[in-house]
Amino acid sequence: MERINICDMTPTEFEKCCLDILNGYAEEECLKDFRIIHDTIIPASDGRYQIDVYAEFTAMRARFKVLCECKKYKNRVGREKVAVLHRKVESIGAQKGILISTSDFQSGAIEYAKAHGIALIKAEDYHFEYLSHSSGQPDNDDDPFLFAENHMPSYVGFECTADSDEQRKIYPTKTMIKGLLDEMNRRIYEMMGIDINNM
Repeated sequence: MERINICDMTPTEFEKCCLDILNGYAEEECLKDFRIIHDTIIPASDGRYQIDVYAEFTAMRARFKVLCECKKYKNRVGREKVAVLHRKVESIGAQKGILISTSDFQSGAIEYAKAHGIALIKAEDYHFEYLSHSSGQPDNDDDPFLFAENHMPSYVGFECTADSDEQRKIYPTKTMIKGLLDEMNRRIYEMMGIDINNM
């Protein structure tokens, strides 16, 4: 599995990383008829808009549209970027706008997002250190700790709100981490010669 840190990504690679984050979020919430695409043009009554990541899903027998803008910035995202996304949401008739950034958000951006229902997500590098106690570092997935390192996403997504200074991690999802830990534990028991079926 090729690993790349967010800081080393091109803007296009970051957009695809954002797609992964939203796709994981959708899987966690079991969204019905979920569809997600990268870099598309959406027509609206006042023109055509390029959207970094576009998603649709069905709920309450209605089709919901989600627009996502991806900002690979070093400086904090200002209110005007959130306002631009809000205008796109209104023009296209989407139900939700999401802005994912590599940097923090200015307080005005957070307040505007809260007032207009725009979700803000901060994506950053996920630091997973090699924890193996085996002799030497194997070059395959036989080592359970190396398996975990190789299969954990190299980035993490946090939900940002104006209600709290705390950020809630939304990616990798709990389901993804649990699946990884279950497989890692299975490999540890196998390495120790323990049959987990007889436990």
